[in-house]
Formats: sequence, structure tokens, C-alpha cells
Amino acid sequence: MDESNVYHAVLAGRSLDQPLADADYLRNICISPLSYQSIFKVYGPDSEAFLQGQLSCDLKEVKQQGSRLGAHCNPKGGMLSLMRIASYRDDFLIKVNSDNFDDTISQLKKYMIFSKAEIEPLTHCWVAFGIYGSGATEFIEMQLQGGNAEAEQVVVKVAENHFELWQSIEVAKSWIERVFSASQATTTNTPKPMLIASKYWRQREICQVIPDIYPQTSAKYIPQMCNLQALHGVSFRKGCYTGQEVITRLHFRGKLNKYLISARADTDNQEHSIFIDAHIHCAERSDIAKVLQHVTINGVTYLQLVINAKYAQQALFINADLPLIALPQAYSIDPALFVRKN
Repeated sequence: MDESNVYHAVLAGRSLDQPLADADYLRNICISPLSYQSIFKVYGPDSEAFLQGQLSCDLKEVKQQGSRLGAHCNPKGGMLSLMRIASYRDDFLIKVNSDNFDDTISQLKKYMIFSKAEIEPLTHCWVAFGIYGSGATEFIEMQLQGGNAEAEQVVVKVAENHFELWQSIEVAKSWIERVFSASQATTTNTPKPMLIASKYWRQREICQVIPDIYPQTSAKYIPQMCNLQALHGVSFRKGCYTGQEVITRLHFRGKLNKYLISARADTDNQEHSIFIDAHIHCAERSDIAKVLQHVTINGVTYLQLVINAKYAQQALFINADLPLIALPQAYSIDPALFVRKN
């Protein structure tokens, strides 16, 4: 069963075509299938040690907190792929965008030959959902009450009222049926689950400045250029990992010149002027930023930019007819990163 058929089987023909407004977010629980992402498992007696020596995050924190963002980098510190790692029983589940899935596994396997660790793709048997809304925390807590502790699922807290639920197909089928059957019996004042397209989850990730790496940008940015240090995706206290020397040197002795922001453009992007790795300009200088990822919803395109810090406060544009509107930063960036250390 390929990935599209997996989600089709889980959703059992339920529609994803509902338009979403801000009011829907306030009064409903939005559930979005993450069909553009894929999951694989790393298992074996050396799985933790192997991943600890490859990824930018601390695997001890993954086991303590449940999950972390992490990057797999080349020796020069460039992010080959960006993933979310979750602790699952004695193993680790890893979710990465589907465009980078095969390359991510291939790159990790290059270093796995001397470890007692294995990789198993789960694209045919696991799915993931994004869940958000003003009542998402209570919704998740209610779903877990009385649940089977051995169920094949993982709950990941991304931000306040912003969760991911990773499940095996059989668990997901049962959960979807239970959630939407129960919602029909609730009162009108109770937040109800609403099944929506994955593009709305991508919009939230972009606006919350949570980065992703696609093949077009693989190896082009070190983690700090995508704010990974602010998202607990880089550990400066753990031991060596691939690319660690460059990444750590920048943190303790260097100066960060680029970082990640989000923006919007009032365009449906039918002319495809906004694309991954596209150049962004300001009046003072051209090519001061590049597009990391983007999504278009209801005639508006939301995008993330890796921008030269010197020009981050300037008015930005793709071309003379297409200005960009910078969005509020969802979290703070340590200003000391932009000052060279002695």
C-alpha cells in the first residue's frame, strides 16, 4: 500500500476540502493528516548511541521530553535533512518530509554500518496527524484517558495547543472513527473535531517559524540559520556528532549572519514566482534572503525566509509587483548570537 492509499484507507472517504477561517480555529479542534511527511524507525541495541552521534539534538532529551527536532548534518555543518525524533518504547520514530525521506535514510545508513542499529521505513503502516485549536490540549488529554498504554501511537507536543499524533494504521482507523462518531453527539457549545487538508498544518508550521529542509536546500544551511537552537534542536553540551565542530564554533566564538523569519504575500502564486530557494530582495540590495518553504491558502502565500540579519528590518519583495509582509516572530532569538565573540 503506497502512502496516499494509506491515508485514504485511514480516513475512509472523509472530505478534506473544508475551507478554514480563524473562527474555525477558535471554536473547533482542527485535525490535519500529515500526508506530505513520512515516518521510519531506528531500532537495535545501539540505536540511541548511533543517533546521538549523528543528530544535532540530544537523544537524552528526546527520551526525557518525548520528542525533539533534530538535524542530520554533513561534516561542514550543513543540514542534509531536518526531522522530528520521538521516543517509542525502546526505539526511536523519526518523521521527515517525504521529498527528503529516501535521502535521509540513505545518508544515515552510510554511518550505520558499524553500529548495532537498523532502519525500518514505516510509510506503509504508520500515519501522522497535526492537531490544533484553542481546546487541543484538553482534546488530547481526553483522547488519552483510559487508552491502551501499549497502543502503537506517539503524542508530540509541538507548541501550546499544537500537537502531532503518530499512529499505526489500525490504531488510526479506530481513532478517526471514534472521534468523529462521538462528535455527532456533542452539544453545539463543545469544540468539535474538524478534518482539514495538510496545507493548513503547513501554514501553521510556517507562521510559527518551525523550519523544514527539502532536497533543494539540503546542505545549504547550518542549524542556527534556521533557528534550531531556539527550538531545542541543537545541543551544545552533548558529545561529538557529524558537523558538531562547525556548529559549536559558531555558537561560542562566531557571529550569526542569517536567521529564519516568516512572511506572507498577497498572491495565489499561480505564476510560481515563489518557490523553494527563490531569491528575496530589498530596496538597498538584491538577494538578501532565500525561501525555505511556502504554502498558498485562499489567495495568500505564506513563506519562510533565511535572511541576512543586516537587512531583516527592510521592506522585502520578490519583485517590484510582489511585496512581502513580515510576520511576528513566534519566539525570541538570543541577540548575542549576532555579535562576534572575543
